[in-house]
Amino acid sequence: MRNLFKKVRIDRLYFGSFAVFITLLLLIFTWVSYSVTSRELASVTSSYQQELLNELNKQLDIQLKSIEQVSLTAALNIDRIGFDPLEKDPFELLRRRKDLLKMLSNISYSTTMIQSIYFYMDHPILTDAQGPVQFGDILQAKQEAWYSEVQNNDFAWIAKHTIQTNSGAVPVISFARKLYSNSGKYYGLLMLNVKGAEMESLIRGETDGRNRVLLDAGGKTIMSIGQPVLNEVEIGKSKTSINKSETIHLPEGEEALMVWSNSHSDWMLVEVTPWKNIVHGSVRLALILLSVGLSAIVIAAFITFLLSRQFTQPIRLLLSAMGGIPSHVRRMDLPQDYQNEFGSLFNGYRKQMERIEELLHSLKAQHKRQREAEIQALQAMINPHFLYNTLDQLNWLAIDSGQEKISKILSLMGKMFRIGLSNGETMITIPDEITHIECYLQIQNIRWGERLSFSIAIDDELKGLYIPRLTLQPFVENAIIHGFARRKSGEIRITGRLREQEVEFQICDNGVGLRRDWDKQKPRKTGGYGIRNVKERIEAYFGEPYGVQMSSSEGEGTRVTILVPKIENQQEVGERFHVENPNY
Repeated sequence: MRNLFKKVRIDRLYFGSFAVFITLLLLIFTWVSYSVTSRELASVTSSYQQELLNELNKQLDIQLKSIEQVSLTAALNIDRIGFDPLEKDPFELLRRRKDLLKMLSNISYSTTMIQSIYFYMDHPILTDAQGPVQFGDILQAKQEAWYSEVQNNDFAWIAKHTIQTNSGAVPVISFARKLYSNSGKYYGLLMLNVKGAEMESLIRGETDGRNRVLLDAGGKTIMSIGQPVLNEVEIGKSKTSINKSETIHLPEGEEALMVWSNSHSDWMLVEVTPWKNIVHGSVRLALILLSVGLSAIVIAAFITFLLSRQFTQPIRLLLSAMGGIPSHVRRMDLPQDYQNEFGSLFNGYRKQMERIEELLHSLKAQHKRQREAEIQALQAMINPHFLYNTLDQLNWLAIDSGQEKISKILSLMGKMFRIGLSNGETMITIPDEITHIECYLQIQNIRWGERLSFSIAIDDELKGLYIPRLTLQPFVENAIIHGFARRKSGEIRITGRLREQEVEFQICDNGVGLRRDWDKQKPRKTGGYGIRNVKERIEAYFGEPYGVQMSSSEGEGTRVTILVPKIENQQEVGERFHVENPNY
């Protein structure tokens, strides 16, 4: 996976990271605000509706019980009148019918909620079709859809239905009571029709309640306003739940809040409020927060852009200076008013430039010593002094930025350069040379991972001996860069042993091998100095028979054999160098 922190420019990373962080923070804050406010609104709405429904339920209970009381009073008055539909005396039957009609009419006129009174019996009395009291045949009542609700009860409330009047169909709810003679014989059904408009007004209350349902003690719907749809599961929850509120799902899939009241009453009043109506205020608040937040992001993005420019401008200046060094080294014109880390970088770069100038002057002063100048020039190609301090500064920057892999690479490279520099010594111990190789292979392992394997086996007799510095590394580098260029994996084996007065190193790989014309020197502007550098240095130091031999079969890997003399101290090299090269 591509690591953006390694590929994208710093100013873009800084600006983009800040913008993404602020955006995510705004979205999270908006969502939390919406969730908290919606829950609070739901809680407040539930409490408010609960109190309102309790009050309305008390009023409904009073009104409906008064209707039941009127029905009971009417039944008692019928007994008091002594009405008997089986009366044999026609005159007496006519008189009692008139008394019955008058009594029921008075009840209808005296109670404003009663739309009309129906009396179902055998041989019904003929009355004015527009009157408040209507008599009907008991057989006709049994054909009505609502009769099943009272068939097995002495009295019951009948859910909302319509009755025909001179002004058309009128919605009512009815309270039906069965009438029995003194001998216990069922002879009629008295039904008080309560005005639907009055009941709706009671259920709605003074607030504009839109979705309310009135249920009896058995959970049967008596009347409703709006379009609340409750199933048996939801009605069962309302009977058993202690909270008096519940979240339900409407048939359209929308969530709604159901609140009910059934305290100290045979009736239960239920209100259903769609969730979107409750959280409407929360949505508006979230939109306002989002709008304000987006405005803040635009302002913050502008400020971040300006800050990122301030942070990256010094880096761009330094990169420009480092990338534009002319062949004739001169001091770069860098700002001198920085007192922070950038100032340290600029000062460090100036010091490196000064050191380079001093090195050039030193090389010019030693132009008569041609062979040594060639060795020093070749050494400088693969071991530039000024990079060490720069790597140290970059390592601290990587540590401060949390870039562990980059810090590790820089630390290993710093260790390599320390060994490579070796205080100017041309000879280093073999363990230092092996450490240098291990650092290089560890750096490559960070990139290759498990696809690169290596082994190093050095005899213990070699630990106290010396070797020209940076002798082995160019061959290991050549194996990785060229030998494994078209391979998914690779293996390198390094061995070292003592043969009498000679030290032999072998570097083997399983790469693509050498080309047929590998030993033909090609003209090139850059690169290709490493192996040639080692060969020329060994030849300059020791001469024949020491040197480098390379053998390979194309596609089967490469074997490099390096032969140097056994050197137990650095003075031996100086003596041998001056003996074999008397001009130096």
